[in-house]
Amino acid sequence: MFAIVVLVVLVVLVLIVLSTLGNNSRSKNIPYLHEVYYHRGYYNNKDLPENSMKAFRKCIDKGYGIELDVQLTKDKKVIVFHDDDIKRMTGVNLNIKDTEYEELKKYHLLDTEEIIPEFEEVLKANGFKSPLYIEIKDFSMHYHELVDKTVELCDRYPGNYIFCSFNPMVLIYLKKIRPELLRGIIVQRYKKGNYIVGKILENMFLNFMIKPDIISYQYNKPNWSLKLNKLFHNTLAGWAIKTYEDYENNTLYDMPVIERFDHRTKEKI
Repeated sequence: MFAIVVLVVLVVLVLIVLSTLGNNSRSKNIPYLHEVYYHRGYYNNKDLPENSMKAFRKCIDKGYGIELDVQLTKDKKVIVFHDDDIKRMTGVNLNIKDTEYEELKKYHLLDTEEIIPEFEEVLKANGFKSPLYIEIKDFSMHYHELVDKTVELCDRYPGNYIFCSFNPMVLIYLKKIRPELLRGIIVQRYKKGNYIVGKILENMFLNFMIKPDIISYQYNKPNWSLKLNKLFHNTLAGWAIKTYEDYENNTLYDMPVIERFDHRTKEKI
């Protein structure tokens, strides 16, 4: 029994060292990975719905970085939307993956004139003014298609961007097919689901396989592994900072991902 415990401890220590040293150093020399990004755009979920063209245009006009979520519809359109279904934002209970985009376009976001945008529309509107933090939202076994289509769209867009995901397999696949593209792992504390898998993810034990350029962590719940990565000067993003006070007092994160306030005027959106 003692030998098994010692072996487990040694394996964990090796994973910690490999994962901490396994991050890419290239992010340190890329200025836009040290800017402020607006979580789901410049939104308030009143007259400015999250992940809407109106919220993105506000960021573009101000030159602020944009964080957004991409996923596939039933007819394989890459759209920008956070949830698996549209009920919270439209009142209609439809799953994204089971619905074609022409149907989704019929429903307005939070009683505004805004609809769910296609990712390509956001790229065209941006005009290279705002760097993009693109979260690839897919925990299924069919993530390859979303990654391929998103990368293909970005290949036509010479602006600045980084691909991020909670799913390590998405990033391992991205590293395999396009190692030159910037990638980041998104991490949070896991309280539900498989305990072992949760601990592997929240302590970033797979980073030596991903070799992320940034680590994007739940800003108010840093753990020892994140602080160790900070010690080794790995680039950290913190999501989603909700008040100007928290933003101003931040000393941990190189790339703040904020929402519902303007970091220049200090005002709520």
